[in-house]
Amino acid sequence: MKPVRPESTEYREWSDAWRSHRDRSALETNLSRAGIPEEAFWSRYASWVEAMRGDYPGVLLSRVHTYLAPGQTLLDIGAGAGAFAIPLARSASHVTAVEPSPAQIQQLRSNIDRDSVRNITIIERKWEDVDVEALGPHDLVLAVHSFQMPDIAGALRTMCQVAAHRLLLIHTAGHNLASAIQELFGIEPGPDYTYLCHVIHGLGYDPVIEFADYDYEVPLDLQMDILGYNPGLNTAQCGRLRDYARSRGMVSERDGNSWLRRSCRDALISVSSR
Repeated sequence: MKPVRPESTEYREWSDAWRSHRDRSALETNLSRAGIPEEAFWSRYASWVEAMRGDYPGVLLSRVHTYLAPGQTLLDIGAGAGAFAIPLARSASHVTAVEPSPAQIQQLRSNIDRDSVRNITIIERKWEDVDVEALGPHDLVLAVHSFQMPDIAGALRTMCQVAAHRLLLIHTAGHNLASAIQELFGIEPGPDYTYLCHVIHGLGYDPVIEFADYDYEVPLDLQMDILGYNPGLNTAQCGRLRDYARSRGMVSERDGNSWLRRSCRDALISVSSR
């Protein structure tokens, strides 16, 4: 896609703000503070997702599906274990999945084999290291919660370059534990979707934004395990957060387990060719 106007200083200002915010509160920053290697997080991630109950990627997958016409090509950046790439491969003529994590790639390959999918190519690299000239254009370029890029402007610019018809970004617009974690422990959430919108606009494109709300349940112990990795809560902090969640009626008891109700809002940022 080509931009509709010249680039402006807006993208630089918001890209710098993104980097500064990430230096304070990004996944890598939180893991480093907790003394946890990043790959240790991703090696646990698939098992965490499998243990959750709820509408993921349900409502998001349905929305993405409306942007992919049958027979089009899809580029999934940060494909993870294939939550989007695999079901969308049933409509796409071909899917290219970019994923840097060895643990996630192993799970992705296993899921591809399990579902007998034959039209997915995996690129085992960070997006910043992909040869976009060799990659070539794709009808729909998708990135879902996969923006661990210090140079977000450079990453988004190349995403636009390889998107033949549309770029679709999905990033957080908030969740029901963010304010509690900040209030109780002074840990701010990572940068939200507004940064991406401003960068895209500064690069000369007109983003269109819609929101998707979804709920799920997660075993309370599992949620505390996740939060021990990101944002890196210690045992005492997890105990305080448990008490907070119970006092707010966010925990239910059944099947001999405690379940935490989670509510999330994501922004879908769409950029299309005219």
